[in-house]
Amino acid sequence: MAQPTRQKEQFTGLFNLPGEGFVAQIRIGTDARLYDRQGLQHLILERKQMGKDVRVLEEALIRMNSVGEALQLQDA
Repeated sequence: MAQPTRQKEQFTGLFNLPGEGFVAQIRIGTDARLYDRQGLQHLILERKQMGKDVRVLEEALIRMNSVGEALQLQDA
């Protein structure tokens, strides 16, 4: 019996939404979801506790933090 193909998560974008700050778009197949920093941190922790792969989520969080830091330095 064939195993169902598990679609991989992809970090597809980082957006600066007015009033929300930066959010990361994570896509699985045709499903796309937006996560703020706290949401990503929670999801990473939850998935790590279940032993799941969190590399894509960590990459999104790293990029979000990098852009936020760069903008803070620019404003200083």
